[in-house]
Amino acid sequence: MKKLLKEPLLHFLALGAVIFTVNAWRESRRPAANAGPRIEVTAAVIDRLRAGYERQFGQAPDAEELRGLVTAHIREEVLCREALAMGLDRDDTIVRRRLAQKMEFLTEDIATAAAPEDAAVREFFEKNAARYAKPAQMSFRHIYFSKEKRGTKSEAAVREALAALAGGASDEVMGDPFLHGFVFAERETQDITALFGAEFAARVPTLRQGEWSGPVESSYGLHLVRVDAHGAVQPFRFDAVRDTVVRDFNEDRRRTANREVFEKLRERYQVAVDEAALAKAVIPVRTAQR
Repeated sequence: MKKLLKEPLLHFLALGAVIFTVNAWRESRRPAANAGPRIEVTAAVIDRLRAGYERQFGQAPDAEELRGLVTAHIREEVLCREALAMGLDRDDTIVRRRLAQKMEFLTEDIATAAAPEDAAVREFFEKNAARYAKPAQMSFRHIYFSKEKRGTKSEAAVREALAALAGGASDEVMGDPFLHGFVFAERETQDITALFGAEFAARVPTLRQGEWSGPVESSYGLHLVRVDAHGAVQPFRFDAVRDTVVRDFNEDRRRTANREVFEKLRERYQVAVDEAALAKAVIPVRTAQR
């Protein structure tokens, strides 16, 4: 008898009997099929499935394809409901983010359901006039001194060249070759930044027009710069940029609505953060960066 009780096959049969009994008990307590949760494939659902197919494939589905879409929808609905019932959505970062995103979309749709009033759009335009203006443009020329080529003698070479220019020397025979040229006409700040770096772009507008100045440092090395023209910001008329302003106004409404709705929802919850654990978790990161 002891030997029989140790047989793995007996254990397997016993476990199977238990599972069968539990399942039979659950089936006996399950409501009738017609009393279970209902899945309705309404005309609105069918229209949505059909429209989605058209967007993806550029044509309407035929009868068989549409039936397949409905079958796939029912399968997805069944599996989704069962997954939610089992709590599979919990602690799933992707699902949580998607749900949060859908809440934000819902808020945005409500916020922009009504067309904005023209007076409100104009007020938004006036408050953000700098956003709807053509940036100032600058024209300048430069003499380049390569730190890689000249090393520690770069600054001395710049000073000598500056003195020579003051004495009437030509800039065309000075400095080192520069791949992107030496004369730049009507360039915006973002263009100058992309080519020379932020420090150079910030310094050039402060230089006096018509005079050689420097050294001005860039991502390439040192430069002497002569500004030929300081451009001015050119504002646009409201009518010329109205569509852009309306788009930006609606985007601002969406952000504002999301923020306000979240703040109201946030008031429903008591949030407790373990500050000690938070501070402790930061320490290894900072140590690793050092």
